[in-house]
This record gives sequence, C-alpha cells and structure tokens, in this order.
Amino acid sequence: MTQQMQNLQLTQSRKCPGGPASPSAAKRLYRNLSEKLRGSTASFEDTYFFGKTDRLRKASAMQGSDCIFEAVEQQDLDSVQILLYQFSAEELDLNTPNSQGLTPLDISIMTNNTPIAKLLLRAGGRESPHFVSVEAREALIGSLVQEAELRAADLSSQAQREGLSLEACQKDKTLKAWEWRSKLYRRMRAGFLHARAPEAPSVVRLSVSSSSSLSVNFQEPQSLNSTVITKYRVEWSCLQDFSLLAGEMLLENLSLRATISNLTTGRLYYVRVSAYNMRGWGPPAAALPPSAAPSSWRECEVPRRMGHIEAMERLLQQVRATHTHYCCTDSSKLQNPSRKQSVSRSLKHLFNSSNKFVKTLKRGVYLAVVLHHKDSLLVTAEDQIPIVEVDDSYSSSLMQDFLWFTKVRSKYY
Repeated sequence: MTQQMQNLQLTQSRKCPGGPASPSAAKRLYRNLSEKLRGSTASFEDTYFFGKTDRLRKASAMQGSDCIFEAVEQQDLDSVQILLYQFSAEELDLNTPNSQGLTPLDISIMTNNTPIAKLLLRAGGRESPHFVSVEAREALIGSLVQEAELRAADLSSQAQREGLSLEACQKDKTLKAWEWRSKLYRRMRAGFLHARAPEAPSVVRLSVSSSSSLSVNFQEPQSLNSTVITKYRVEWSCLQDFSLLAGEMLLENLSLRATISNLTTGRLYYVRVSAYNMRGWGPPAAALPPSAAPSSWRECEVPRRMGHIEAMERLLQQVRATHTHYCCTDSSKLQNPSRKQSVSRSLKHLFNSSNKFVKTLKRGVYLAVVLHHKDSLLVTAEDQIPIVEVDDSYSSSLMQDFLWFTKVRSKYY
C-alpha cells in the first residue's frame, strides 16, 4: 500500500504538479487502482496516462463522487484509503448524496463496514441530510429495496421473452447490475434492522482547564454492538437534572475530547456525554466528577485550604504519638528566638544532604509536596519540587518519606 501511494504521488507530480485538475481525476485514479490491486498486467503509469480522447470522454461522462461510491459499495478498503489520501473531501464530493439520497458514509455504516466508516469519518464524511429521523432512514432504505427488486424482476421477464437478441444481452447486463444493487440494499436494510442505539460512553473525565473553560475526555462505549458511532454530544448545565441546558456541542471525526469555553468563572457546571449511531442517540453518561467550576489555582487557594491546616495538625499529632522518635519539632526549640535565624540554613541543609530526590520521572509511584507562601515556591537545588520514589518493597520507607516532608513543612512555615 505504501509503495502504491509513493508511485501515485510520483506520477501525479510528473503530470500535474499542482494536484488534480478536475474531480474526474479521482474517477480515473480509482479505476487505475482497481486494475493495479486486482492484478492487471498493464503498468500503473501506462494505465494512468491514457490518451487525451479517453480522458475527455470519461471526464464528461462521470462525476467526481462516483469513484468513492463505487469503492465503498465494493468494500474496497485499499482504494478508499488511497482516494482519501490523494484527494480532499471537496474534490470527491464526499458529503453530496447520490440520486438515491445516500452518502458514502451511509453505505458503510449500514453495511457495518467499520474500517471504511472510520476512514470516511476522519476525512470529514457526514451522513445524508435526508435522514432527519430514524423513521426517515428506514423508509428510504425500504423504498430502495422495493425499487431494486421490481426493476430486477421486470428486466428478468423481458430478457426471457426476447431470447438472445443484442438488446436482450444489453438488458441482461442491466439486470445483473440491478440484482447486485438489490443485494446491497437488502444487506443495508438488514444492518439497520439488527442495529440498536449505542450505550453510554465510558470513562468520562471532567477537569478544569482555565478560569473560563472545562475539558472533557471520554472513551467509546464498552459494547459497540457492531454499529459505527458517528458522533458524540457533550451537554452542560448549571442544574444537576439538566432540565435547563447551558449549552451543547457535537463532536464528529471520531473526536473523544472537547473543551467547553466561554464559561462563567466560579460557577458550577454539570457535564454529560452521549453517543449517536444510525439508530439514534444513546443514554448519556455523567462526568467524573459530575461537576466543576472554571477557575485558576490562585483563585481557589483560600477555599481549598479551609480546614486543611487543622486536619494536618491532627495528623501530625497522631504521627507523634505513634512514632515519638520521628518527632518533627521540639517545643523548646520553637520558643528559642535564635531558631528563626537558622530556618533558612536548616532547610538548605535538609535539601543538600538528601540524594533521594527524583529528577526524571519514570513508571512507578512517587510522593511529592508543593509548599508555597504567597508567590514563593519551595524547590530543590535543581529548581524542581521535592519528589521521591516510593519503594513498595519496604513499607517503612513511605512513612519515613512522609515524615521527612512534614519536617520540611514545619521548618518552612
């Protein structure tokens, strides 16, 4: 496949360095690729650069979208991939419905061809605007099946009456084409009838990204029930029951993340995400945490520390009672005025005498502390926050590291 793409780029640059001159170039490309992939004896360059008369005749008889429709209907993944690689969605008329009201994406998802459907979605493919509801899709595919079966039956009866005449041979070719199309439409109808609405997305995570925006990340539903998901919907509201939405966002192109912008700083927003396929929208999944307020860490400093100092003091008292030999401070030293002059020296001594700090993080468990006062932040000699690696082989090391951090804190404040 890679070699074919390189050959394709080389021949394109020789003939038309500026790219395809018309949408009919895409049709020529698909036919040449089909011959190449199906074992044609002619060389790719010879087939691509056919005569000027043939080019004009084919360009006048074909539309640019025919090639991608033919490749999708034939489930030719290689040709679809090369067409999307070489041509843009506009050059292929990727989202223009054909005479039956279908787009290439409609055909791929209704035949449950997930690889081709994902390629089309990443390239900007969309479903037909005629499908305003599930009922409209079902009615259209039903009418297409009925029409194809009637045309095939009519042509079959005519071919039997006319025998082996030239006109009968031509009708026989048309009959085979309609029989093939009837099978395609029946397969699409079966795929639609056996599909069901998607389940809720999994692992929906909500985080604060700035003072006016929130970030949402999620994963596909755990059970995809063999139906391609074409888009996701992110909704946010100031009410927990979502009775009044503050906004919503549609995610296409298989995107699994979103940034909700232009929010009010400090206001609490609830977020949920739902998935969509050809059977409609599935149930929403609430984010974890279910709500968040756009803010910055400086704005949240006071509320975040409310009650934390008292909790830390209680924890230190428990540690002192259990491990008296690890006592962080001495009350007699706290009353000594000369100790204030040695605080900076003691902190520097603690950091210089310890080689426990981690400079490069790898896979593992680490313990870190962030100590700041106003605009000052306590860092190591390497200008990093203190980080130590937790050795799970020795349970006592975790307690020692924790007590070391509490000792640093007691000297810093």
